[in-house]
Amino acid sequence: MYNNPMFYRDKDNHFVLKTGEKPYKILQLTDLHFGFGILSKKQDKLAAAAVTKLVKETKPDLIILTGDSIFPYILKAGTRNNIKQAKKLVEFMDSFKVPYAYLFGNHDIEMGSKGDKNQIADIIIEGKYSIFAKGDRSLTGLGNYIIKLHNYQDQLLMALVILDSNMYRDGWYYSGFDCIREEQTAWCMKELSKLKKQNLDLKALAFFHMPLPEFKEAYEKMKLGDKSVKYNFGSIGESNDYFGISKYKPNFFEKAIENGIIKGIFCGHDHLNTLSLTYRGIMMTYGMSIDFLGYSNISKKYTQRGGTLITVNNDVSFSVDPVPLTTVVSNFVRGQNK
Repeated sequence: MYNNPMFYRDKDNHFVLKTGEKPYKILQLTDLHFGFGILSKKQDKLAAAAVTKLVKETKPDLIILTGDSIFPYILKAGTRNNIKQAKKLVEFMDSFKVPYAYLFGNHDIEMGSKGDKNQIADIIIEGKYSIFAKGDRSLTGLGNYIIKLHNYQDQLLMALVILDSNMYRDGWYYSGFDCIREEQTAWCMKELSKLKKQNLDLKALAFFHMPLPEFKEAYEKMKLGDKSVKYNFGSIGESNDYFGISKYKPNFFEKAIENGIIKGIFCGHDHLNTLSLTYRGIMMTYGMSIDFLGYSNISKKYTQRGGTLITVNNDVSFSVDPVPLTTVVSNFVRGQNK
């Protein structure tokens, strides 16, 4: 676990990071898909070089990994040993000497992989620069926790909510994607409401792996010319405007609207999607992906590959910018509002 005078755990079991006087930079990295196996050596080198370039370019204060960091799929990586993969991931991330927060995607634990979530979590926690908590074990998933950003006067500035959007509902892949469950949502909103007592102007950003159905809803409304949806940047690169959302409709977005504290949501999962929209007062952003391994022929793709930089200011405002690795992502998207 990260050990620094600017970092501690408070009485409510939330993490606290002090930001200092300068704007605080958060680099979202998603879908690294490190295989660390006999079949993925070339792709792993490409992914490691990509991450290294992004970290050096953005010089973040905090890195948030939004799922599918490792990929224990034997036909792609040549190994099911995600325990070995997790150890190598921690070693790699520790090399930057930048604190990093971790959350699970739907591929970090594959069917037949050596380690379960609890075992992988134990490895992540041991990272010298790692920020991770298993969270309330009564909740679905593993790794539901909150990081509080405090300003240089040690006053609450912003909350970062880290959630496990889970994997597959009943068994594995063919049962369909799971989602953030109702009790996770209730816990999140309750904790944010408690934190608001420390700062009446509190804003929060939420990070998880799989997109909410409202992302697709907002995109379809925008294509129909609905001016209530604001286009920020990026596009949908998946075939047939695909969104990898759950058929089990979560209530997270509606509860976030009711609660009023969450102003930004960041996900991954769909590697070719880079879209960012603001809908009903919440900015929803697909992080640019790294993956060189998961999708077939993805090494030939390039416009989706990069990171996402979130800059938090001391006045509680924040900005979000894509950080493409190779080329500027087109500002064109079908149905974009003019």
